[in-house]
Amino acid sequence: MSAVLIVDDESRIRELLARWLVPAGYTVHEADSAESALALLAEHAFAVALCDVQMPGKGGCWLIDRLREQVPATAIVLATADDAVPPFVSLRGGVVDYLVKPFARERVLDAVARAIEWHRSTATRGLPAVPASDPLEQWIRPGH
Repeated sequence: MSAVLIVDDESRIRELLARWLVPAGYTVHEADSAESALALLAEHAFAVALCDVQMPGKGGCWLIDRLREQVPATAIVLATADDAVPPFVSLRGGVVDYLVKPFARERVLDAVARAIEWHRSTATRGLPAVPASDPLEQWIRPGH
């Protein structure tokens, strides 16, 4: 069973995501802020962090940087209400996918499944935290 950390300041969003992820076989923990997410990270290992980009206080980008420092094998799926994610956000290491609100259940499950696969690949091979779909990583891999 893989653990997913849902980080969103809106309780209804966290509840909805948990309602979709738990029946799919994931263990879910919820945090209402980037700061509370860091406290959970000190106690639990997560394969995936599903993070809202815009939250009061420290936002999703701040949290991404802390995740990369503390738990680089944790895959990140960003959630945003803005369908145009700026490149400085989407190109950060470990960001496997992003979801645009309102969410579709199948899209969420697909993104988390892809993130789990990235996490497993990164954790077992000890590779740097760069998504396998990253064109730069594809270009620098031997044989390409």
